[in-house]
Formats: sequence, C-alpha cells, structure tokens
Amino acid sequence: MRVSIVKYFFSQASKNIVRNGFMTLASLFTIASCLIILGVFTLLTLNVNYITEQVKEQCEIQVFIKKDTDAKRVRQLQDEIYAISNVKEAVLFTKEDMLNYAKQDMFQGKEEQLTGFEEDNPFSDSYKITLKDIAKTNDTVQKLEKLDSVDHVVNKQDVVNTILSLSGAIRKLSIVIMLMLLIISVVIISNTIKLTVFNRRKEINIMKYIGATDCFIRVPFIIEGILIGFFGALISFGLVSWGYIMLEKFMKSIEFEMFRLLSYGFVAVVIGALFAVMGCVIGMVGSILSMRKYLKV
Repeated sequence: MRVSIVKYFFSQASKNIVRNGFMTLASLFTIASCLIILGVFTLLTLNVNYITEQVKEQCEIQVFIKKDTDAKRVRQLQDEIYAISNVKEAVLFTKEDMLNYAKQDMFQGKEEQLTGFEEDNPFSDSYKITLKDIAKTNDTVQKLEKLDSVDHVVNKQDVVNTILSLSGAIRKLSIVIMLMLLIISVVIISNTIKLTVFNRRKEINIMKYIGATDCFIRVPFIIEGILIGFFGALISFGLVSWGYIMLEKFMKSIEFEMFRLLSYGFVAVVIGALFAVMGCVIGMVGSILSMRKYLKV
C-alpha cells in the first residue's frame, strides 16, 4: 500500500512537470543560473581562503645584517633570532649566496656585469624568517630591529593585510549574493508550482471535501519542486565543473606557480553537495509556500 502511494506521488509530480513544460524549463534555467553564480562565488571564496593560507606560509621577514659584521657574529644572531617566541624558522643567506642568486636568476646571460663583485661583494648577509603567527608581525619586527648588528628589516605584512582584507570582503559579498539568489530561486519556483496548483484548484477542493489530508495533497507538489531543484542542480554542477576543469588546465598550461588552486576532486565534493542540498531545499520551500493559499478551504 505504501509503495503504491509513493508511486502515486511521483507519478503526479512527473505529470505536473511535463504539463507545465514552459514554466518548468523557466524554473530549471533560473535555478541553474542562480546555482552557477552561487557556485562561482563559493569557488572564489574557497580558493581565496586557500591562497590566503599559502601566502601566510610564504610570508617571510628578511633581516639584513650590517656589512661590517664578522661571520661569527652573523652565526650568533641566529640564536638571538630564535629566542624571539614568534619565530618559526630562520634561514641564513650569506652575501655569497645572494651574489650567486643574482648571477643565476637576475643577471642570467649577463654575468659579466657582475665581474669583480667576488672581491668587493655589495650584498649583505641576511636571515629569512618564517613566523608562527603573522598577526604578531609588527611586534616581531620591532624586536628584530633592536638586535645588535641588524641593519634593517624588510616586512611584507602590508601585502598579507591586503590579501586578508580582500578575503574578508569576498566572504561577505558571497553571503549577500547567496541570500539574494536563494530568494530569487524560491520566488520563481514558487510561481511555477502556483500555476500547477491553480490549474488543479477544483480537484484539490474536491479532494479536501472527501477527506484527503493536507499532507496527501501537498506531497506531489513538494516532490515536483524537489525534482525541478535537483535537475537544476545537476545542470549547474556540470557547467561549473567544466569551467573549473578548464581553469585548472589553463593554469597548468601557463605554468603559473605563485599559488595553487584547490584540486577539482575537493571542489567537486563541496559544490556537488552544496548544489544538491540548495536545489532540493529551494524546490521544497517554493512548493510549500505556493500551496498555503489553496489548502485553506
């Protein structure tokens, strides 16, 4: 008995979807469009957060040592730097290392321009420092600047602050857009279900008079809304997945190595779950809202 009732519910929902062909297509297109925009902002937010974490890991302070400092004092400075609680790692780059770097990367093919620099090296010894907590960067810089033999400290905190601010702004914008898209989708699909309900209002009234419960009448329409939302989610998932895969291939083709994007495998799970839930919820809520008027007999 229960199986036959479930079949009836799905049969009625399927008939309603086919019967309202144009409005069903309009709902599919609207939901898919809204979910695509939602997916784009979700992917943007996820990747900005991911890139922000990469930047945090790469955010280094460079401590330049005075040129007349002897090698022994340079080595001693490492212990003093590690004594600062927020320092995670301190790597020494000697002036010879800096000269070799200049030859291999900055002046590759023009090494003759650096002739004679071995005897009179213009570079300084320095330490590249990775921090445990970038929020304490300014305090750490002040402590480093007070160390004896330190010439100056290069701090990239402004870049990190800019990225963190951008990340926060994108999160807030995404939340606002998600709410707007949710409301738009619910209104559209609600109107679609309303058309079906209006066309069958007499039938619904008769069912009410012969004793059918509100739940029995409502379920086919709710299933209809959920199915429309689910198929809209499938369409949007396919298009967003295709776009993200193309973006990944493009990033690999240009060998962009400043930062990495999240893998498609991770993105597919997040977006797939989000679209499935949002599509079904939008369809269900739209259906419930559209039926309240016609069930009051």
